[in-house]
Amino acid sequence: MTFPSVNRLTFGLDRIKTYPTFKKWRGSDVLFLILIVLLNIPVYHFQPFQRQFYINDMTIAHPYADPQTVNDSALALYAFGIPFFTIIILTLLFADPKHKIYLLYISLLGLTISVFLTGLITDYLKNWIGRLRPDFLSRCMPKPGVPENRLVYAKDVCTTHNMDILIDGFRTTPSGHSSESFSGLGYLYFWLCGQLLTEYTLTGTWRKVVASIPLLGASLIALSRTQDYRHHFIDVIIGSILGIVIAHWCYRRNFPSIHSKDPFKPLLDDSGVTLDNDLAIFNSKTGRSGTNSNGTTVTDNTNFQHVSIDEESLPLTIT
Repeated sequence: MTFPSVNRLTFGLDRIKTYPTFKKWRGSDVLFLILIVLLNIPVYHFQPFQRQFYINDMTIAHPYADPQTVNDSALALYAFGIPFFTIIILTLLFADPKHKIYLLYISLLGLTISVFLTGLITDYLKNWIGRLRPDFLSRCMPKPGVPENRLVYAKDVCTTHNMDILIDGFRTTPSGHSSESFSGLGYLYFWLCGQLLTEYTLTGTWRKVVASIPLLGASLIALSRTQDYRHHFIDVIIGSILGIVIAHWCYRRNFPSIHSKDPFKPLLDDSGVTLDNDLAIFNSKTGRSGTNSNGTTVTDNTNFQHVSIDEESLPLTIT
């Protein structure tokens, strides 16, 4: 008995008439996003593994900070809200009308997957690792007379009545604020590098500086977790690496490398928008021609990467 072969690239979906549209608009990624959003709910509420501890362990004896420097609401704003609206505003202002809607859709889809996937993986790891936060003893409030230098369980020695705060004390590794801030703001960094053409050596340095601002913000959020004694430094380091790795993966799923010829253009974009077109329009408006690396004037700019135009040497024009 023989079975019909299935295209391993499309899993047979290419037989559906609407498959080209489904592929271009990343339909499978939308379904994946819905799945991870739904999974986030039960995973977040899983009970963490409760490790034993010493009541004289100085690494978990820091005070419980309330309020936090960056609370959960502020994190949502910084890690998701700011990248989300920054992408919308810059796309609407600067993107070519031929692919403006598609660029916006793909950019926001990648950002959303990055943040929610990071949150899911972070919560899963937190619950399985079950390491104690630096302020755990302040959450626990151990009863008097507990022997020192003896491993104990929270259920046996803690007197607190706020079980939510106590249980959360077992969720220190990795840092969620660090991973989620780098997943959202890190994604924005890669997106800005692509849209601002930061890797073209003859564009202004200010572009790379502007694109890097989100990374600075993510770093400050991560470090605030050590200042509030919510996390150990290793928690912040692991969380930051996790967030930036997922952000890069999500970005590269939809965009070429920031070092490529058209880094601003989504991989499945069939609009025909290229940097060559933009450069031709620019030259026609300014009356200037590009020069190649040998100083030779070129009129047919087929590869912008080899065209030496220093934007800061050009005259200021108002259109």
